[in-house]
Amino acid sequence: MKINLNNLDAEEADYEEFEKHKSRKRKLKGKQSVAQLVSKIEGPAASEVKFETFDLNELSRLGYLDELLTDIKSGKEASVYLGRNSGGLIAVKIYTDVRVRSFRQDESYRQGRFISDERIKKASDEASKRGLDADQILWVQEEFRQMRYLREHGVRVPQAIAASGITLLMDFIGDDDGTPAPRIADLKMEPAEASEAFRQSIENLKLIVKSGRVHGDYSAFNILWHDGQAVVIDFPQVMEFKNNSEADAFLERDVHTLCKSFKKQGIKADEAQILKEVREK
Repeated sequence: MKINLNNLDAEEADYEEFEKHKSRKRKLKGKQSVAQLVSKIEGPAASEVKFETFDLNELSRLGYLDELLTDIKSGKEASVYLGRNSGGLIAVKIYTDVRVRSFRQDESYRQGRFISDERIKKASDEASKRGLDADQILWVQEEFRQMRYLREHGVRVPQAIAASGITLLMDFIGDDDGTPAPRIADLKMEPAEASEAFRQSIENLKLIVKSGRVHGDYSAFNILWHDGQAVVIDFPQVMEFKNNSEADAFLERDVHTLCKSFKKQGIKADEAQILKEVREK
């Protein structure tokens, strides 16, 4: 069985308040194509592939990533690529500095988030090797940790495979031919299908809350629809009720944005009733 690079399987019992650890920073490029991330090796080994970033090369060296196939989604915050390893197709999410910088400016998400000395040291060591800021790596580690935690608590999320630097590998949600599952927000569903998608989205939200978490950006834009199942994505902003005094306010917003985003599908929901049901878990 493969293990993740950052050894974040268990939450540490003792937490220390997060302290910024600066390292030399480099400019992270967004919206890079596969061709920009992969270069062919010249000579006898011309069929082999070398990746252009430290993160991808490390993931490849450890057997988590064999090749990048194509772009899935590019954005100012992160880009997602279709990759492959010995187990089949995977999704490769690479963050840009814009995402990290935007979260640094939003103390509401960061409130109460504590990082142990051990995790800070690991992030600082990685940052030094990559020329990044440790904050950037800690945000990626946080998404990895929350994905693992939520999946263990029954929430339908992609399985997190490994994380290195600002790169996160996870299960690919889509068809065997590499066609990615669409976001619910991008579909026009039939009434029965829309009703089922909404029901599953509420159930996933209940499980998230039951686990002691708030998604923080929950809507049809962050829920995929594949083979009749709603799969939740995007987790770096997840917060814990016990550590964040604003978590309940974010839960109210999650219910509101979920209901609002499903109006396109013809769903008319009672937000107050749904919020009550979610809080009751």
